[in-house]
Amino acid sequence: MKQVKPETAIVRKHPSWIFQVVTAKKNGRPNAMPASWCTFCSAEPIMMAVSVALDRHTHELLEETDDFVLAFPNKEQKEDVFYCGRNSGENVDKFEKTNLETTPAAEINTPLIEDSVACFECKKSGSIESGDHTIFIGELSATHVSEKYTEKIYTTKGWHEKGAEGFKTLAEITGGGQ
Repeated sequence: MKQVKPETAIVRKHPSWIFQVVTAKKNGRPNAMPASWCTFCSAEPIMMAVSVALDRHTHELLEETDDFVLAFPNKEQKEDVFYCGRNSGENVDKFEKTNLETTPAAEINTPLIEDSVACFECKKSGSIESGDHTIFIGELSATHVSEKYTEKIYTTKGWHEKGAEGFKTLAEITGGGQ
């Protein structure tokens, strides 16, 4: 092993899963932001944590709301995920500008993204400041899976420059099956 700069090692974590953090404004208008920093953080009760940069519009919405959804997009949603990552919900209605459709959640106010491989409804239970990000923690209140899609997409190094081509299914990455 040799010691390297953090950015040299960090690129080796790719591919990593990509998901959309879905929030809603007080007026009910939903927002979606792609991210790759989430994890399960408790088994009993089941809880998930997501890390969001302080300067993001989604951060502001997460501070104001009591719930959020973590939606894992399918391969047909690559262009929409890219659009959501390159545009702020502060300036545009991402659901008007993309093919993404919402569907009501079972237990919370924030909607699900239709045809996501999986959606996790989370009731916010706390947050932790972590440098230039905040880690938002949510207790799972309901989970959903697509009846049509099973393959989620992953982010590859440099997706911001590659566009939607920076998102791949596991099969596309490995050249084979799952």
